Amino acid sequence: MSAEQTLAPAPVPQRPGALFQILIGERKTLSAGEKEAIADASAFTYVDRTWVTLWYDPAHAIRSKCGGMTAFRAITSTGDLLWYVAPEGDAPVYHAQCADPFEAIEHATVALGAQADLNRRWAHIERLAHGLRSGALKFNVTPEDARRVPMRPTLFKAFMAVVDRFGTRAISGRTAAMMMKVEPSVGFVIHAAWVRAQIADPVQNGVVVAPRKPVGFEAMC
Repeated sequence: MSAEQTLAPAPVPQRPGALFQILIGERKTLSAGEKEAIADASAFTYVDRTWVTLWYDPAHAIRSKCGGMTAFRAITSTGDLLWYVAPEGDAPVYHAQCADPFEAIEHATVALGAQADLNRRWAHIERLAHGLRSGALKFNVTPEDARRVPMRPTLFKAFMAVVDRFGTRAISGRTAAMMMKVEPSVGFVIHAAWVRAQIADPVQNGVVVAPRKPVGFEAMC
């Protein structure tokens, strides 16, 4: 990064009390007295994931028509409102930044279905990451690669923040593989980058594997 380049300031975490007031304001049917009565941490659930820290409102929940997913109104520690979409069972949650909860559930269904398809290739993704860390494979990872995979919007923003800190429009595959040790979802970005790279140079990056159509979450909806 050149001396002239400066990093964009990271979002500043806000006071929990201010975040609770925003979440309470999302409950349009409550009276002023009811809103005042629930304005404390006991009314909300705290979630601290690797790259995403948020509070969600268990009382502000929308169920999918099939009953397989629930969207909870939530807010990140930096004040971004979103829907925290939780499928039934052990499937991963999804963070959707659209305003409509049913649109959030639709996005989650598509993204998690595509992720399930990639999960079946996880052994291959781990081999790619090992090859990048050892130097046996070499290719860059770009923001366009990240856009091709079913990453949650909040995770995508965090990934992009890391890329921006390098002052370039790409990071090395080795850096991405090291990030994967902290956040496994980066493996999906590595796979997308590999698909792109091996089309350009199949000798260097291995045999072409034709991507399969995502199967979706038929078991849910």
